[in-house]
Amino acid sequence: MLSRRMIINFVLIVLIIIFTYVGNRFDVNPGYQPKPSITGISTADIKSMEIKTADASLSLKREAGGWSLETPIRWPANNVNVERLLDVVNSQAESRLDAAEIDLATLGLDFPKAMLRLNDTRVLFGATNNIGERRYTMIDSTVFLLPDIHLPFISQGLSGLVDRRMLPRNLGLTSLELPELQLSRNADNNWELAATNDFSPQQIAQLVGNWQGLEAARIKPYIAAGTPRQKIQAAFENGQKLEFFLMSIEPEIVIANPQIDLQYHFRADLYYQLIDLRRDENPA
Repeated sequence: MLSRRMIINFVLIVLIIIFTYVGNRFDVNPGYQPKPSITGISTADIKSMEIKTADASLSLKREAGGWSLETPIRWPANNVNVERLLDVVNSQAESRLDAAEIDLATLGLDFPKAMLRLNDTRVLFGATNNIGERRYTMIDSTVFLLPDIHLPFISQGLSGLVDRRMLPRNLGLTSLELPELQLSRNADNNWELAATNDFSPQQIAQLVGNWQGLEAARIKPYIAAGTPRQKIQAAFENGQKLEFFLMSIEPEIVIANPQIDLQYHFRADLYYQLIDLRRDENPA
């Protein structure tokens, strides 16, 4: 006589065989089925972006080398943060409401905290829900409740969307005048120092590379308080020149660009990577 355990095992085996057959026969795809995105728009198809808040208005466009700010300044954008913001089009929502059926004022959408326009699609950000840190977001005439991860990027304003490198990556640098060093690019496209042979070509090229590629820890609006310690000037192939102010070197290095009203903050230990060269590092 079959035991109770043997009967249970036999039933389980039969059920597994049946479910496997049904899955193969009817092409059942087990597991989590993701919901469609709220817009159906691909981030790759977005060519322009506009942001409006009570405090600021920004516009950006996609170019061959990445995103660029158009207003309030013409400057390279922070591609990582821009792409994070664009990802709102891929959001999934548990529920959606027709805007005509609800009171938008109760959701903070009659006067939204921000408007994001992606190509011709408008995204409005309203109030937060008390549960789950989600925000009421309206696209066209539909209201969604989405995780509150996009408005923080918008709230940073220009400082959060501008490139963290001090020199535009699309301009060819020809000279850099630092407080104690004058660097220029020669006819062979090599960098050299005026009136000194104390440093190796590798050291000189690295310093220039840091100005073109090193990202600031943070960026803030330029605070025109106090007298700059030194002035720094960069010149480019198209004849354009940029003047920077060295505002401080401790407790952090602060370099301001008054032409775009921003200042870049770096760690103090990067002094010999941005401002000067250490002579005891020069190979014998």
